[in-house]
Amino acid sequence: MKEIDAIVIGSGISGLLTALALSREGKRVVILEKESYIGGVCRSYDVNGYRVDTGPHAITRLENGPLRQLMDKYFTIAPQFIPFGKYYVRIGEEVKPFPWSINAWLTFGLIPKKDRLLLIKALFNTLYLAKSGKDFSNITLSEVLPDRISLTTRRFLDWLCYFLVGASIENAPISRFVDNKTHNPRSIPSVGKIYDLFITEGATDQGYPKGGLQAIVDAILASFPKGSVEIKTDEQVQKIECGEGAQGVITSQDSYECKAVVYSGFSSNLPRLIPDLPASYTRNLATIKRVNSMTIWLGLTKKIFTNQGAEMWVDADPYAWMVPTSNYDPALAPKGNQLVGFAFTPLPENYSSSAIKKKALGTIVDSIPDIEKHIDMIHYQELIPEKASWGINYGFGDVRTPIKNLYCVGTDTTKRSAGVNRAAYSVLNLLDVMKSDGFF
Repeated sequence: MKEIDAIVIGSGISGLLTALALSREGKRVVILEKESYIGGVCRSYDVNGYRVDTGPHAITRLENGPLRQLMDKYFTIAPQFIPFGKYYVRIGEEVKPFPWSINAWLTFGLIPKKDRLLLIKALFNTLYLAKSGKDFSNITLSEVLPDRISLTTRRFLDWLCYFLVGASIENAPISRFVDNKTHNPRSIPSVGKIYDLFITEGATDQGYPKGGLQAIVDAILASFPKGSVEIKTDEQVQKIECGEGAQGVITSQDSYECKAVVYSGFSSNLPRLIPDLPASYTRNLATIKRVNSMTIWLGLTKKIFTNQGAEMWVDADPYAWMVPTSNYDPALAPKGNQLVGFAFTPLPENYSSSAIKKKALGTIVDSIPDIEKHIDMIHYQELIPEKASWGINYGFGDVRTPIKNLYCVGTDTTKRSAGVNRAAYSVLNLLDVMKSDGFF
């Protein structure tokens, strides 16, 4: 085998993007994956004639966000994205478009008028504090909200926190919502999700990949330089060899020497591979809180959801997000049928899988009574969409580790954005660090 420049442990979206970037920078890369498939929670597969993703997704910031930066620089073949459309809010039997602008918010009848006015006041107070340089990293969203808002409004905001942050309204830091949209550190910070949710005509730069999430994975694979990346599946990493720095990897099948190791698994699992990590570093990793989610995919013999866009189910228990993926790409379902994904979060610790499945499916049927007689396929997924919740007192990893030439990458290493874009931000951070270390 040729000399290995970098070993990437894990073939999720973070690991694949890392391998692509490093290989396009002229490095020889080996990816080690413990499963028999690649893509992690960013892939698609077939179930009874339907093409399901690993959880419903919307790819955001497609105009100039982190994934776009990586695609522009490193992809030779880019996936095609279909405009995502609108977001809708479902409360009770009512469904209304999400209020992206001030005018829409003022007329958003699903929330009491008094609450709408109080929240606008709180929003602008927050904007003022953000521009004055206030540190929001230890202030939760609940602390800046009015005291007397209705339960419906509180659940609406709590839903947003869980799906954007992975933590409740009591644990979600304001810093999560004050987010510079670009990777350029010299750019003027803009107020991120709060601004998007209430000021701009949002969702205009969001899309769904034609062919499903697998289209992103396939584009990465097709963009690897010939002979520069080797992927080894069914190969469990047992130890990362360290001397003065990371020197190689021992797996269930073989051992490898390399110049650098990039770990894209759960940062909290790193001590299992390197038992003598500094105690303070290990303690921090142990405080990382993962986001657990249940997704139910339904194949329907009737197109029940006709809107081009997703629905936020505020009344659901657990909270739910519905995306009719075959509305974007009819080829994902048999002709005339519809494929719909429902993501449910938060799931309680030590939850019963069978109980959550029953409860979640019951929520769907109770909300859309007509749906049950049109169900053609049911498929359940238990997923970890974010490797770290962004919450007060929750731990977070970092791209840098205490070990020379050992790096981490993934959604538990950066506190920016969510999902695929958080992974992409982490890869950009990694590349900056490795470049500063003289790796390329």
